Amino acid sequence: MKRWITLLMAGVLTLVVSACGGGDSPEKINGMGPADIPLKYVNARVQGDDKTLGDLIASDTSHLGLKPKNPPQHPEYEVKTYELTQWKFDDNTYYYLMEFMNPARDNILDRQDFKIIKTKEGWKKEQYGETTDFDAIVSKLTESKKVLRELNEK
Repeated sequence: MKRWITLLMAGVLTLVVSACGGGDSPEKINGMGPADIPLKYVNARVQGDDKTLGDLIASDTSHLGLKPKNPPQHPEYEVKTYELTQWKFDDNTYYYLMEFMNPARDNILDRQDFKIIKTKEGWKKEQYGETTDFDAIVSKLTESKKVLRELNEK
């Protein structure tokens, strides 16, 4: 009887640990997870921070004419009001939609979509600009959709 209770407790403990183990959270690289990239990227765009933009993009950015040695053009701009929605494709690929009040455009509601991929250097936006077929892809990932932050949160 004592063995049976011990085995039962071990089984329950295993179930609890596997259910709460956080296996659904993306790995952080250099202290950043994939959900950290959209806000950093959008802030770099509105601030005109070419160095940060270049650091956050995985593809070749030489054709963009970024000037990473120049300081940010508008460091006073900061996105504070935004909604961030995440879709998980796999452990190395996440899609995000960020809708935000753009301080560089008199707080007009803007949106930016993202395909964030895991690289050796960390999580990065796959390419500059819009994500090809974003709406079609995320429409197939509805089970993994999570709203990480609401637009009205502070």
